[in-house]
Amino acid sequence: MRLIIVRHGESEWNRIHRYQGQMDAALSDLGLRQAEALAERLKSEQLDQIYTSKLQRAARTAQAIALHHPNTPFAYSDALLEIHHGEWQGKYADEITANYAEGLREWREHPTRSQMPGGESFSNVLKRTLDFLEQALVQHRDQTVLVSTHDVIVKIFVAHALGMDMDRINRIWVTNASISVIEYSDELPYLVSLSEACHLGTLASTREGQKAL
Repeated sequence: MRLIIVRHGESEWNRIHRYQGQMDAALSDLGLRQAEALAERLKSEQLDQIYTSKLQRAARTAQAIALHHPNTPFAYSDALLEIHHGEWQGKYADEITANYAEGLREWREHPTRSQMPGGESFSNVLKRTLDFLEQALVQHRDQTVLVSTHDVIVKIFVAHALGMDMDRINRIWVTNASISVIEYSDELPYLVSLSEACHLGTLASTREGQKAL
């Protein structure tokens, strides 16, 4: 299976440094243009299936891609939702830094032992992501599958393919509306590309410019 993983375009809350988690922030004007550029980049790809998170920032990104692939099956999956940030959802990055400094440090350095207050455990998001992957590998063995999803989910796919310690996922940067590709064979998974964003040009979001996920 060839897995094309895209992170959604910039959301309004990405733009203003507000933690969103599973809250349904819309794409910003820049995010909409990023989604269009991403769709143009992928229009010549042969896609056998498109899956997306139901949150509109990912769904709108997937829908832009799907316009160029009208005959490709399209489905929503709760397994692809962003991690639930609990009490952090809706708060600005500066508020999290001021009021949850220790929890933020733990999330950044040791996500596998972290759980945001009232939020989803990392073990749960890991399980649902890998359950989705295992099912996709069975259903789409010799096919190309596109997934439109969120930062943490992209990082889990990549870290799993590389055999990385999951506590290192926050050392991976994933640009909005970028493409990462993993090819799964009978031997090993191969990371073919990570956070490819050449199609965005000046529309690309910078790491320094994004303080909240």
